[in-house]
Amino acid sequence: MISLLEVAERARSGPKMDEKKWNLSLFRKMQELTKEHDLVYSGPELFFDVDDSYCDAAFQAAVDFLVDMGVYCVTSNRVIQFTEDEVREAAREAPKEAIVGEGRDVRVIRKREVEDRKPVSIITGGHCPWFEDLMPLPLFVKSLAGAGRADIVEGFNFIKVDGRDVYDLPMAAYAAKRELAWMREGVQKAGRPGMAITYYPILTEASTLIAPIDPVSGLRRTDGILLSTLPDMKVEYDLLTAAIVYEEYGSFKQNGGAFAYIGGFCGGVEGAIIETIAKALAAWMVYRDVIQYSGEPTRLSVWTTIEERMKMEKTKVEAAQEGLPIVWSAFTVHNALCRNSNIIRFGLLSPIGLGGLETDSEERLLANSVAYIANTVLGANLGLVRWTAAEIEFAAEVSDATIKAGIKREDIRDIVQKAYERVRGKVAPGVYDERMLAYRDSQAWFGTFQRCYDFVRQRPTKSYLENREKVRKYLTDLGLELI
Repeated sequence: MISLLEVAERARSGPKMDEKKWNLSLFRKMQELTKEHDLVYSGPELFFDVDDSYCDAAFQAAVDFLVDMGVYCVTSNRVIQFTEDEVREAAREAPKEAIVGEGRDVRVIRKREVEDRKPVSIITGGHCPWFEDLMPLPLFVKSLAGAGRADIVEGFNFIKVDGRDVYDLPMAAYAAKRELAWMREGVQKAGRPGMAITYYPILTEASTLIAPIDPVSGLRRTDGILLSTLPDMKVEYDLLTAAIVYEEYGSFKQNGGAFAYIGGFCGGVEGAIIETIAKALAAWMVYRDVIQYSGEPTRLSVWTTIEERMKMEKTKVEAAQEGLPIVWSAFTVHNALCRNSNIIRFGLLSPIGLGGLETDSEERLLANSVAYIANTVLGANLGLVRWTAAEIEFAAEVSDATIKAGIKREDIRDIVQKAYERVRGKVAPGVYDERMLAYRDSQAWFGTFQRCYDFVRQRPTKSYLENREKVRKYLTDLGLELI
């Protein structure tokens, strides 16, 4: 398989191209590939209602994109080129398993198949900002690591550290080291000192990415780092530098960038599908990301809500008759990668959506439960960043019950439809990223966690438990053994 050093060499010596020209060329190429592989989609707009042959065609289109176009390096303004043999070999050689953590806290993270009987792995933690006035970060990490089914805990980033603004490289490097020290303290307090930690970068300069390497009080060889492909099929020197260093160090790497914006340079839904699959392959080839968030819904990746879909393709009447969010494209991405590569996928694809729902409400717990069921059947592991310990354990419970009940791909449509009827009129259109609230009002943002979990007493809130029991009963009536 192509080495990272060879990738670095191609980033320096590949064909020169103006970035604007690259951006404008994406739409034309995606249109060409969509037509060539017959990806214009007009079939059922519901979860899982996509033929395997369509998913395979989308994967081939992504391979063709990487062969024809390559990946753009924004640092050198050059194109990193690949042959089809190199892309295909990379897809085959991606490891099906990753061993993370150490000692009694070691975990094996596996690739899962559609309708897999293996339990899901779970990533929890931050993937978000943290503010010193909320509570000591180690205590928050302790609560997350205390969820026994959590396999990896992901870090946070900061605007201030030790009362000082985080700006420029010196403070960013210091903040990176503090992040890992606090994370290590948190897992120690939880009684899981060897639990795997993923470093969530403070900045993407190489110095900041590499700063927390420290087997004693920072990032160990059994921990990992988030190295993401950039929008519009781009990479850059700093992330590539960190990839090479961490490859030699031995840490696992994780891709948070396997998503695409519908309506961006790659065009409509079909172009976003191709880009998302291609970015997952590129993340493995360029950075060696063995664990990947794929088709992540919170970024409007390759799914959209009823309202947005109406604007793009459907009339209001048709959308109202449909009555469900459009998620077929996200399933296409997951199934294409599942069938044609060994990439280990995490996600939280939500068939219903969460807009306007309070975190401890019955409606949100039900919507989340449907997501746990769907992702388990889909063959994805669960990425539960920005969840509380109580939600993590409930997610594991629902996922295990889904496997035990033998829920199939064809069962999902009915489950989603019934759940949607219970929350109809309460879910707001659009996707709201709650991290944006953090920068405006950190206390209000932290309140979304506190609605579910009492961090002083280290236990779920009364309202959360009451609503969780209602959802448990509802899911039991659907055939899942939860009570």
